[in-house]
Amino acid sequence: MKTYAGTILLTITMLVFAAILVFWKPGKKTRYRFIRLSIGNLLIHLADGLVTYVNTPDLKREANPLVSRLGLGWGALFGANLIGFVFIVLCAWCFCRYEHIHLEAAGMFDYFMKLLHGEGYKPIWFWYKTPSNCRSMCAISGYGLYWGVTAGALVLVIGWILVMLDAYPSWWNSMWIGYGVAIVVCFSCMYKWTRDGYRS
Repeated sequence: MKTYAGTILLTITMLVFAAILVFWKPGKKTRYRFIRLSIGNLLIHLADGLVTYVNTPDLKREANPLVSRLGLGWGALFGANLIGFVFIVLCAWCFCRYEHIHLEAAGMFDYFMKLLHGEGYKPIWFWYKTPSNCRSMCAISGYGLYWGVTAGALVLVIGWILVMLDAYPSWWNSMWIGYGVAIVVCFSCMYKWTRDGYRS
């Protein structure tokens, strides 16, 4: 643990700053919200890169399929993370520029369907029809994906910290837990987005 004390401290510091940037008035549309959310997510990505390099500079313990399955190196890993970060920034851009639309609705589902498909929708459209209101769909999807992927990335960093602390549980699998957390958080945030719009 002594060997990793500095790295652990630096990583935790980065995560704290990321949390401050991300959770500062998270539900309010402020002037610099998009910039804060983007920088906060960038700090989490940098923290993940730092602990990955410290723990496995040869990438033998890296779980990313590009490395573990395809045998690619740091270049592919960096490229994948860069693409992921750009995607997250675009997600933040979609919902940061959006204002909730007030609609007369009988409930959350009615609000959701009217928002995406307009009046006269059919409930079955929920399962297969492409929304006609693309901006609202991008906003709600971007909101869920931003928070979901951000939470999932945090799990990966926590996993490496546990390794450095020599406290890695035998049942812990950062990749699968990260996927699970990302999915749960994503759909929970999409639900919250719809609820906030319905109550607006």
